[in-house]
Amino acid sequence: MKKSILFGLMLVLMLTHPVWVTEGARCGLLLWYRAVVPALFPFLVLSTLIVAEGGIDLLVRPLWGLLHPLFSLSIEGCYVLASGLLCGCPVGAKTCADFFKEGRIPMWEARVLLAICNHPSPMFLAGYVCPLLPKEIGIRKVLISVYLPVLILMIAAKRIYFRKETGLEGKTYTEISSVSLDASILSAAELLCKIGGYLIIFSIMIVFLENTTYLPFSLRIFLIGATEITTGIHQITRSCTGISAACGSVAAFCFGGLSGLFQTRSVIAPANGKAMSWIEKNAGLSIRQYFFWKLIHAALAAGLMYLFIAAENGL
Repeated sequence: MKKSILFGLMLVLMLTHPVWVTEGARCGLLLWYRAVVPALFPFLVLSTLIVAEGGIDLLVRPLWGLLHPLFSLSIEGCYVLASGLLCGCPVGAKTCADFFKEGRIPMWEARVLLAICNHPSPMFLAGYVCPLLPKEIGIRKVLISVYLPVLILMIAAKRIYFRKETGLEGKTYTEISSVSLDASILSAAELLCKIGGYLIIFSIMIVFLENTTYLPFSLRIFLIGATEITTGIHQITRSCTGISAACGSVAAFCFGGLSGLFQTRSVIAPANGKAMSWIEKNAGLSIRQYFFWKLIHAALAAGLMYLFIAAENGL
């Protein structure tokens, strides 16, 4: 009943502000087909085919040689980590959830990986975020501020989640039959449609926030940055300068926005949309825990950026 009232109020707002709704939907749709589809679609299709054909070992064996001694990650876990760090949100979370449900990775590894493997891609960081920041910030400071906390979070998450008891080791993996190209394309298209829907919804929210002038300016910038990272980072760098712009941008990037949060929730949830209690309880694949780790990552990234700039300027 409460949700019905909330949705009803939202409908009234949209009907009374059709121009804002149209503008937000247009911006979300443009962002989806110009940036998200070209970046994610080829990877999603190829990733499904590689996993189905058993090509993970060949691709990630060199990475496994580095990460296994440090963090006890399996070859499959290394693939999840690499896909999440390199290919963008929510690919990492989807791969992590899929691998756990298929029994490819144990429970503790799924928990650890979900805490660290789901980020916007480095291409987005280097190609979009860094050019918006002052030139004196430099890409090196940004990269260290964003990715050094991943190492810290991995150590912390493993200490929290790792269990040696064999009873917590998850399901037994059974080989999956080969997947056709048509099936891979349909699976990728379904995920991209979900992402596009969330981008449109949250882009509409941003337009409403931008036009809600009775809110304090700093609060509006914060809410926009926490809603969707592309528009949020643009607003932060346009409205703030120096250390505030740098710290706010890396924090927004690492948090991923509410849009990224809902996208992640959609890929770790069961296909029927209902809660899966044994996963929530035993694997830790819950959006609450994910939200907790993203907040810590954002705080660490902003703190590191502040220390870099403060040390450089003698603050």
